[in-house]
Amino acid sequence: MILSKIFTSFTFRFLVSYVAWLSVAVFMVLALIYAFIAYDFFAKVHESVDTELKDLSTAYESGGESAVDAFVKSHSGPDRLIRFFYYVGDENLNKIAGNLDQWPDSEEYRNGWLGFSFESLTSDPDSTGTEFIARSRQLAGGEHVLVARHYADVLNSTKLVGGALTRSMVATILLGTIGGAIVTALTLRRVDNINITLRRIMTGDLSERIDTKTSSGDFLRLSESVNQMLDRIEALMTGVRQVSDNIAHDLRTPLTRLRNKLSELHESCDDHASRDQLESLIEEADGLLGTFSALLRIAQVETGHRRSGFAEVDLCTLVTDVIELYEPLAAEKEQTFHTGLAKVGSFNGDRNLLFQAVANLVDNAIKYTPEGGRVQVNLAVEGSIVRIEVADSGIGIPEEDRERVFQRFFRVEHSRSRHPGNGLGLSLVQAVVRLHDGYIELKDNNPGLRIVLRFPR
Repeated sequence: MILSKIFTSFTFRFLVSYVAWLSVAVFMVLALIYAFIAYDFFAKVHESVDTELKDLSTAYESGGESAVDAFVKSHSGPDRLIRFFYYVGDENLNKIAGNLDQWPDSEEYRNGWLGFSFESLTSDPDSTGTEFIARSRQLAGGEHVLVARHYADVLNSTKLVGGALTRSMVATILLGTIGGAIVTALTLRRVDNINITLRRIMTGDLSERIDTKTSSGDFLRLSESVNQMLDRIEALMTGVRQVSDNIAHDLRTPLTRLRNKLSELHESCDDHASRDQLESLIEEADGLLGTFSALLRIAQVETGHRRSGFAEVDLCTLVTDVIELYEPLAAEKEQTFHTGLAKVGSFNGDRNLLFQAVANLVDNAIKYTPEGGRVQVNLAVEGSIVRIEVADSGIGIPEEDRERVFQRFFRVEHSRSRHPGNGLGLSLVQAVVRLHDGYIELKDNNPGLRIVLRFPR
């Protein structure tokens, strides 16, 4: 999981791209270095052969065979770091002097250079099977002079240099990749800390702040800016909630008194027409009180204060209680009730809020499903996730309205005239789900609506 996050992160992809371009640049530089070194090696080989050829020709012209023999002995001894081989022949290439037994059967390269490999041209065991490079010239008297040297040492040297450069290239790529992974992991750890704090804030706990003790540089400045923004948001939200709570409390008290007076009048009234009017007024008052109570509950949930009431909850029993509560209502509408309940085990949460959230979903499913329809309630476990699903075969919610239904007082247009309500039910459900670090999803049920709640265990 951690490796997957590292490999898929933008930071890692950026660093890998940087390492790739750096590797290409390093490769080009190392290739140029290798070419220069190889050219320098072979240039020195050519220069040494040319020098030996010139010196051998001078020795023969000045002293003949004896001078050549002396030259060969002094230049081809076993103590020499570079071994040369010499041949002086007549016009027909018959041997006159030198430490080669015969003129080699060679292939001519450019600029008069010869290349060959021989097994029996010399009795020197070190030269057997070795690749040679040679240069020859014809003297004024018609004699042919040839100087050869093996270049295995040069090839070995270039191979060593090439191997070293290749290892440097591989090391650059490996170190760049490993360094990129380490930098990405450190960056992701800091980003994850910020994300964890922000997710807690999204659940309603505006008192959370990003830890700046372990941050530095750009992350420190970012964290400080976010914390300052959160301070401002918390102050504004606290002010708004305080005003809304005060309004709800202030209005609920006189409404409660008004409702009680209406109830007293209803009980003492003997006129049937007046009693009907009073009943209608009492229902209106109950609706308003219900709206204010829902607003206060949502405000309490969003502030996160209800976390103090978290305890072990048996979700299977909770969902069963909701179903038993609403089964008679479904039966009145001749709706079929289907359930699929799995054992969840321990779950930490607020039972009353969870009960109210599930009850709201089931109530809506029954309310918006026509007679003879179907309501499905499922409770399942998916790894570390608990899933509660409520589906119906009702009128559903258009896709363009599925995000807006969580807004307070929003109601889908086609449900306003047919079904009473205040547009706060799904807002409360969403607040309860966020309080429990879960998320809610609305899907098509073809026909109807399927609402899925997912909570981490």
